[in-house]
Amino acid sequence: MVDRISTSGRYAQLVADMQQNLINYNRLTSQLASGHKVMSITDDPIAAVNILNTDRQLGQIETFSTNVEMAMSELSTLDDLMTLATGYLSQAWDKAVQANNQTYGNDSLEALKVEIDEIIKTMVDLANTEYNDNYIFGGANTKIMPYTIDENGNIIYNGTPHDNPDYIRQTEVADGVFEVINTTGDRVFGYYEAVQAQTADGKNIFTDADGKNVIETIEADGSKTYAYEDGTAYAGNVEDLEVLVDHEEYSGVMGTLKLLSNSIQMVLDGDTEAGYEQMNATLDMFDTSMRTITEEQTKFGGVYNRLEMTTSTLETNNMNLTSYLTEIQDVDLTTAITEWMQAQYAYQASLQVTSASLGMSLLNYM
Repeated sequence: MVDRISTSGRYAQLVADMQQNLINYNRLTSQLASGHKVMSITDDPIAAVNILNTDRQLGQIETFSTNVEMAMSELSTLDDLMTLATGYLSQAWDKAVQANNQTYGNDSLEALKVEIDEIIKTMVDLANTEYNDNYIFGGANTKIMPYTIDENGNIIYNGTPHDNPDYIRQTEVADGVFEVINTTGDRVFGYYEAVQAQTADGKNIFTDADGKNVIETIEADGSKTYAYEDGTAYAGNVEDLEVLVDHEEYSGVMGTLKLLSNSIQMVLDGDTEAGYEQMNATLDMFDTSMRTITEEQTKFGGVYNRLEMTTSTLETNNMNLTSYLTEIQDVDLTTAITEWMQAQYAYQASLQVTSASLGMSLLNYM
């Protein structure tokens, strides 16, 4: 017995074939228009997943490349600043060596002190340099000016101390790989503070023009009164009082330069022996300070070199992933045009067959 296909079944098959040819034609048309083989996950699930993963990796590489670029730029600025600091420190050291020969007269010593004080201000300006709206030498306190000079000439470091591990700022340069890109002001430049003498109950002690001690008392309303140790009120101008220094705390460049300045002043004030003794002691401090800066430059020079190698690696990875993405995602124009034309012919043929078939009836088989 021969099975016969009903007219409705035949028509349904023709329409289904025509729709499938239309879907194929539209898919190839979209691929040509976009230049991509995979338009949705249903086109090729495996390729679609690979494309998503590759896009994610390329996005990470872009982020890492930006991080590396910014880190290298900041490190370059850091290196330039330390080079400048070394230069100014060398100038001051040369002056200190000459002054230690004790051949300078008072006029020359006064001029030298002015020069050293200007170098101190320059060093403070270097240490307060900003990069990308952040203070480079502030440790983790990037929004607070690292150094201030108070009214007593103290050079105060306001950043995160180097002995606090929280000073570290890191940047991610590869997946799970971080580089430290900062140091601290107290490590590179140091600090200086002449600690004021105080009474047993914590009141600050000053001296008047005659060298007598004057005690400062802060009243309940916040006002300040001044009196001698015997209780007699101080009747002079408060601005004429000198801070009585109990001891000095210092380190690094700032401490070296400030002690040199102080030693010159001591000589000018007639305390020649102690002044030159302190001046001579600063020579070793100059050497230590410059060695510390060199160590920091060497350390961050190594970081800079690693970042350069990281840049090369990221560029290679980006090139390889981009090539792979092109291979699995982008259409081959020659092949795609050929397939598109074939799909167009197939669709047109199905239209013609369907159109001819829809006009047939039982009489065509009699």
